Amino acid sequence: MSLSKKNKITLIILIVVILAGYSTYKYTYQPHKSIDEIAVKFSGSSQDFLEKVKTEATPWQDVIVQLTGTITAIDKKGITLINSIYCQLEKGNTTTNLKAGQTITVKGRMIGFDDLLEEIKLDQTSIK
Repeated sequence: MSLSKKNKITLIILIVVILAGYSTYKYTYQPHKSIDEIAVKFSGSSQDFLEKVKTEATPWQDVIVQLTGTITAIDKKGITLINSIYCQLEKGNTTTNLKAGQTITVKGRMIGFDDLLEEIKLDQTSIK
């Protein structure tokens, strides 16, 4: 049983479409990298980072930072360092062992800077 020329072309096109669809699916739904797998772009005190962001916030968007600072506020989902850096904790981290006035080091991704309140927001933050 041989395939006609028209059927061969249709079969080849079908195979190409299936391969392209599968490749697109795998590219689109890649697993996310964890914050621990991404290199830190800034490591230092939270006060130094706040000063850098106040002068120019744009280059720090979506950047991984590791900050050391004093806790000034605690809520269920995160902590605030030096009254100006809100750290939303990633799932699995809790604030039960933390207390105001404690100095800690955190690693997270900067997602924004509020010019009016002069507050930095980090997400996916883990306590180091």
